Amino acid sequence: MKKFFQVDTMSKIKNKVFSQWISIAIEINQLLPNVPVLSCPNCHRQPIDFQFVGDVQTRIGYMAIWCPFCLHGVHLSRVRISDKIPDTSFDIPIEEISKRIPNFTHVKP
Repeated sequence: MKKFFQVDTMSKIKNKVFSQWISIAIEINQLLPNVPVLSCPNCHRQPIDFQFVGDVQTRIGYMAIWCPFCLHGVHLSRVRISDKIPDTSFDIPIEEISKRIPNFTHVKP
């Protein structure tokens, strides 16, 4: 199984909150489909939410993870989408995806 996120990349991240969001992304990916309630690294409230969007055939796409309370989160591109969960296809109109994924503040590395 390929790694969800390269560990050597993690050591180069200087922003602690961004690093915590990446750790949450890894945890989500490892525990799918039974993801526990996770806390926001920014405001510490729970639960956070996430959505995969990608190519149905290749199962490659992006992952958005956000806090519905403080509206902070991360957008990770070129992630492998687990076959354990349904995903949202690139073919769905952006208006539909926007109903699921809010306009949140992207935490930067």
